[in-house]
Amino acid sequence: MRRYYPPTGTVISLFIALLGYVLRTARETPASSALTAIGSFALTFTSWLVIQWVIQRDRPRAPGWKCVVSIMGCMLLSLLLFYCTRDVTEIRERIGAVPRGMRALHFLLLLRGAVIGGFLFFIAYLLRVTALNQRSRLENEKLKKENLQARLSLLQEQVRPHFLFNSLGTLRSMVSEPAARDFIQRLADVYRYLLNNGQADLVDLRAELAFTQAYLYILQERFEDALVVDIDIPDRYLPMKLPPVTLQLLVENAVKHNVADVNHPLRLQIRAWSDDRLTVSNTLCPKRTLADSLGTGLNNIRDRYHLLLNRDIEVSRQPDSFNVTVYLLPARP
Repeated sequence: MRRYYPPTGTVISLFIALLGYVLRTARETPASSALTAIGSFALTFTSWLVIQWVIQRDRPRAPGWKCVVSIMGCMLLSLLLFYCTRDVTEIRERIGAVPRGMRALHFLLLLRGAVIGGFLFFIAYLLRVTALNQRSRLENEKLKKENLQARLSLLQEQVRPHFLFNSLGTLRSMVSEPAARDFIQRLADVYRYLLNNGQADLVDLRAELAFTQAYLYILQERFEDALVVDIDIPDRYLPMKLPPVTLQLLVENAVKHNVADVNHPLRLQIRAWSDDRLTVSNTLCPKRTLADSLGTGLNNIRDRYHLLLNRDIEVSRQPDSFNVTVYLLPARP
């Protein structure tokens, strides 16, 4: 779609016309100065439209050639408008006695067209480049947003546990022992959270913490005294936001990479601090062999923080501990 920016052309044309009128009032009559000002306005505005037409055409492609064509067009317009609006016979008689009078007049008319054309081309080309850059930025932002949504969907749809969740409900109704029913209920809570929040960008820390505690219950049934958990999150942090499943992935990462037995219990600490940070720490007792140690959990969290918040998580390894710090966002009012 082509844009000729007529308001901008009108403002520039009025400025040039008024400037010419002011300069001529000292040596011409007001009526003559007004006619000259009208002619200047017509020349400038017409030149503006011609330049916009040249700039927005596909050919010539090079800006330099566009400039040459635009200035030549303005020079031709300067001659045409002069001969269309003035009594040329009277002018010939007035300047006929001056050596090279008509040649000098033609030179001045061409010079006027060249100066006006060069000035207008600079402004028009600047507007064109600005408009193209703005459109390019908008298109890039649109592509980034679409890419973000696609990547988030890919990250969040790794698990689709509808069938398993429904099966857990059926299994719970078939079991009579309270401990087994409680275990199945916690497992169902885990999958319910995944179903309800798997597509969300951010969730409340309160909901994330409840989900993580249900997951930890399942782990502690498995590891018993080999897993010790300490959670220190003041109530003021609970309404804050973070990407879903962040805490569960950090806990899973700690359990997957470390030995946990009665002689060497795995100690986990989850604490919120410094207004916008939450750290998950675990003691270090690395397993000798790992079937899957590609770091997919940390990479998943890191990718989501980059995509959603444009921030990175902090990972530090100490001689006796491994610490991961993530950021919390304030709750929206």
